[in-house]
Amino acid sequence: MIKISLSAIFLLCLLTNCEVKTERSLEVPSYFGKFREVPPDEIQPTGWLRTYLEIQKDGLTGNLEHAGYPFNQAGWGKEVKDTSTWWPYEQTGYWIDGMITAGYLLDDSTLIQKAQDRIYPVLAQATKDDPFIGPEYLRKSGKKYRWVHAVYFRALMKEYLAAKNPTILEKMVAFHLDQPIERYLEVRDHINIENMLWLYGQQRDSALLAKAIDIYDQLNYQGKMSHRPVKAENFLSDGTIYEHGVTYNEVAKLGAILYLYTGQEEYLAPSVAAYEKLQKLYMMIDGVNVSSEHLHTPVDALHTHETCDIADMTWSLGYLLMASGNPTYADQIERAIYNAGPGAATSDFKALQYFSGPNQVLATMTSNHNQFFKGNESMAFGPNPFTECCPGNVTRITPNFAARLWMRDDKNGIVAAMYAPSTWTGTIKNQKVVITQSTEYPFRESIIFTFQLDKSLDFPFTFRIPSWCKAPSAMLNGNPISIKLTPGSYQTLHRRFAPGDQIEIQLPPQTSFVSSYGGIALTRGPLVYALPIKTKKTIVQPDVKKPRSTTEFPAYNTYPDSEWRYALQNLDVIQEEVIIEENLWTGNPWSLENAPLSIKVPARIISGWNTVKTNKVLYEQNVPVQENGFTVWKPKSDFVRVGEFEFTPKLPDLTNPKYNISTKVDTVTLVPYGCTDLRLTIFPEIGSLQN
Repeated sequence: MIKISLSAIFLLCLLTNCEVKTERSLEVPSYFGKFREVPPDEIQPTGWLRTYLEIQKDGLTGNLEHAGYPFNQAGWGKEVKDTSTWWPYEQTGYWIDGMITAGYLLDDSTLIQKAQDRIYPVLAQATKDDPFIGPEYLRKSGKKYRWVHAVYFRALMKEYLAAKNPTILEKMVAFHLDQPIERYLEVRDHINIENMLWLYGQQRDSALLAKAIDIYDQLNYQGKMSHRPVKAENFLSDGTIYEHGVTYNEVAKLGAILYLYTGQEEYLAPSVAAYEKLQKLYMMIDGVNVSSEHLHTPVDALHTHETCDIADMTWSLGYLLMASGNPTYADQIERAIYNAGPGAATSDFKALQYFSGPNQVLATMTSNHNQFFKGNESMAFGPNPFTECCPGNVTRITPNFAARLWMRDDKNGIVAAMYAPSTWTGTIKNQKVVITQSTEYPFRESIIFTFQLDKSLDFPFTFRIPSWCKAPSAMLNGNPISIKLTPGSYQTLHRRFAPGDQIEIQLPPQTSFVSSYGGIALTRGPLVYALPIKTKKTIVQPDVKKPRSTTEFPAYNTYPDSEWRYALQNLDVIQEEVIIEENLWTGNPWSLENAPLSIKVPARIISGWNTVKTNKVLYEQNVPVQENGFTVWKPKSDFVRVGEFEFTPKLPDLTNPKYNISTKVDTVTLVPYGCTDLRLTIFPEIGSLQN
């Protein structure tokens, strides 16, 4: 009933530009998604995934105060003090979300308590008479003051799903219903649609659904966001969009979330189109859109993305996966998680990059080769490089992925939505069921699901055949499963499962060569391969007045200490000479010394192709300008920086005589992208040559 009445009301409102007033009522919400999340404490990471999350716990996830401001003094915490900016509340909100999710996944009381210390004291200050959550400063309207709640409330959502504390729901609902709708009509402020609809699903209050629809419709269909490109009509158009990458990803998912609770395709369509546009125009080889800091097209080998975008894009794609059940989104999430994610941080998870990319042959405090703040520290590894959003957001990447490995379908069956070693423990028809996913995926092709239950039980189990796998196979208790395994599909086996049943799937990958970005790259299944460059690191001493690193968590200048100037020979030659090696490994697979796989390929050195050195650069930053009565941010490129700079070079034009292609053919060893700090991923391609 709510779907029909709200649809009619809002269609009328769309035509008449009226203000909708909806009476509050409690009802059982409809849910139109194909899949839905399970609580994070129902999922237990195992194998290499648990190891990697434990490394993150001992690294930045559990110790981000080593990154300095705001994590050591400001933002959400036991004492919520007024501040002169919204900024620390966004950054610490990211961290608390990553920390609480990792805590419940690992069943780690230290992480959970550390996150809860930044949740419950804040909520305690909100009362029935004054339900506002946060310091006095954030009561202001506009300018991202509600945006910080959208970030922070994700942590509260995770805490509720695990702890089931009704106070969380009560105070979040009271906060939103107390706020005038005008407080949500800025481009980032309206991201609260995400937690409003989640609250509606939990609390059954129709006023939350109505408010979320009203906000979305006003911004997308009633001209309230005419000055910003991230809106439904632009997502649906064929044109390019120039926007901050994080803003694009955060906004693009909202229609898919509205679809989950309304079933209206007109909300889902812009989200689907937005991510088709991202894949078509802005996608980098490591699985994340270019965002330095804005979207740029065409993409080339020197483009980078913010580490924030790894977290935001994969989180957003999860909603499209739940809405549609389309396995393409799972493929895309895994591509980003298994390449861009570990590739943007050191293997001990004590340092990250603000900008990370496929070709980075050095990473120093002056090596940022992007036009945005060119020559600064954005590409150096450290606990807090350049600015504070990415240190908080990097803690969300793997925990949020792990928390969505398993889902429920619309028939209350279980879905192995994505693959990594893990166990799901929950109930089906009031019976406890445990399903263990034993695998070394994405480094190996075998995945075994073992079913543990007290007695036989009938339910559907769904697993995925990735689109890149052309020859999958599946066995049930050692016998072939008699269903067609189509690449790029979810397969459902509905049967009476008995204790000890096993399903084994084999997903053999193919080695593929991607000829784009002006060069050539190598992929195999969900993994991208790169030439690892040996590193020579020097520690950057912390600024005494504003430290952004510590002795235990240092920042680095990272220089190349091995040859990297290679071009790959033409495809026909490479296909015949590729050697794939599976390596023995223990511990963290995302470290170079433990790389589980390597691929040997023939290559030739290009002399004359060297790093770029200069003592003066022009750099770009965004500046506020007035446009149609609105303040918008536009790039300005005439800022000058003087010093000693050295940059990763662009791919060479091998027809230029300044570059000399060696006649000697070397064999180089490539490893998974995520195992590298310095790397060459997109190579110059040598055409047919005579030795």
